[in-house]
Amino acid sequence: MPETGEARTLEQNLARLAASNPALALRIRSAPPDPRFVRIAARNGTFVPVVRSRAGDAPLHSLYDPLQEARRLAETAKGNGFLAFCGLGGGYHVEAALEDRQTLGVLVIEKDESVVRGLLGRFRYDRLLEDPRLSIAIGLAEIRPAVLQAWKPAVMGGMRMVPLRSWCDQERAFFDAAASEVQSSIEAVRADYGVQSHFGKRWFTNILLNLPRVAAVSVPLRAAAAGMPPAAAAVAAVTAAGPSLEHHLAGLSSRRRELTIVATDTSLPALLRSGVQPDVVLSIDCQAYGYHHFLQGLPSGTLLYLDLASPPFLARRFPSAHFVASSHPFARYLDSRWIRLPAIDTSGGNVAHAAVSLARALGAGRIEVYGADFAYPSGKPYARGTYLYDFFQAEQDRFSPADSALVSFALKNATLASDEGRTVYSTPVLRAYRERFCEMMGTIDAEIVPAPGDGLKLRPPGGARPARTAAREWPPPPRNPPGWRELLSGFASLLQSQPAPSLIAKMDEIWQTMLPAAARAVKEGFAPGASALEEARRWSLEQILRALRV
Repeated sequence: MPETGEARTLEQNLARLAASNPALALRIRSAPPDPRFVRIAARNGTFVPVVRSRAGDAPLHSLYDPLQEARRLAETAKGNGFLAFCGLGGGYHVEAALEDRQTLGVLVIEKDESVVRGLLGRFRYDRLLEDPRLSIAIGLAEIRPAVLQAWKPAVMGGMRMVPLRSWCDQERAFFDAAASEVQSSIEAVRADYGVQSHFGKRWFTNILLNLPRVAAVSVPLRAAAAGMPPAAAAVAAVTAAGPSLEHHLAGLSSRRRELTIVATDTSLPALLRSGVQPDVVLSIDCQAYGYHHFLQGLPSGTLLYLDLASPPFLARRFPSAHFVASSHPFARYLDSRWIRLPAIDTSGGNVAHAAVSLARALGAGRIEVYGADFAYPSGKPYARGTYLYDFFQAEQDRFSPADSALVSFALKNATLASDEGRTVYSTPVLRAYRERFCEMMGTIDAEIVPAPGDGLKLRPPGGARPARTAAREWPPPPRNPPGWRELLSGFASLLQSQPAPSLIAKMDEIWQTMLPAAARAVKEGFAPGASALEEARRWSLEQILRALRV
């Protein structure tokens, strides 16, 4: 048991932490304290954590003037709005960075709860734990979610890692792995930010134009699988448009009554040309060329699900289409305040990932996946029958046949990738899609069964799959929801009256909806932060007023 003074210090620290993160405070309270830490006074009287071991004592800060050392370390990180600190130590280096107004968010990464408890019992972290810009990640598994949640490049600018060298040297294996995880997280955020900066405004305008056609949805999978035996509805087949889909079309046709087929929009033409009618089709792309996937129409009895940010002409072309809510913050706002919509996971960046999420939301417990190659086997970009073949065949002549154009299209940005003894062409984007798909396989509470293919193998990460749970019930239609005009007018009034966020790390729900448009504003030349947010607000209000005039 800690001494009385240590117990009091621990309780004071945990009380401050619990005000913002009660679950983390409870975990730390339940952990045994790391016994290696002791307090030693530096020459200026400031107490410093020291690690005791057989190799000798290792102070985590200067034993002369730790505060001056912390200020120098913080100075090296200036110019970055978000900082990731590897190691908590006495917290002096983190507090020094937070004294800078340009520091808009910090993430402290530590090895485990025992380390944090050992420090919280010996040092006071009053200012640090009360600062709302602070986030804490304990263990490797928490780093990526913490970075994705806390770092907002459109309003915070760049990110930098700041290691507490003396502690990182003590726990080199962990912090080397943590640095790799941070770098991977940075790449994921940058990729998502790149998409936001390209499509941020289009997403918003598409949502506005789709609002008049939105209706509440409550359709279980068995309703989608009309005429099928009830037990079979629990098994879904998700079809992506990779080249290996061609090998499975005959098998899907022969097992048609055993499966509920959830097709990506890209795979729809190939299915229809093989006489396979899907039960469900999902389209999430906001770009106009998505129309090409529907040139053959949509069979009667097939349900179409569109992202709320899908091109409005698809909803006009297919009035019976249902909408789903992606992770766009405006879509989430509408889902929470207006008509509840099925939520699907679009974090994978591709429609095959989202289709698996939709199949699970619809009730499937076993999900077979076909055509998810994430590569260009034999130099083929898509399965035959998909829209790209029609496009290049229409453009071909004697000197430029369609097959040559398809290979050139596939290999333009592709490089060779080795996978289990095979070598295939792939791209960095496709490999990132595959990595996120595999991560999803390890976290979704359904059995994901990838069909054999010629592309990159799909394997879940190590560890047990989450416990199987009952399918989430979609919410019933709301009682007396406001009309879309009333809802949009109310949102515009709130947005117009909101003062600029004084603390970007704790932006409220209204300002969160501006982040994708703010990312686009940065690309157009506005500075990250308040300038980009104000431009996003101005532009969004202009679009809302235009939509209300229709």
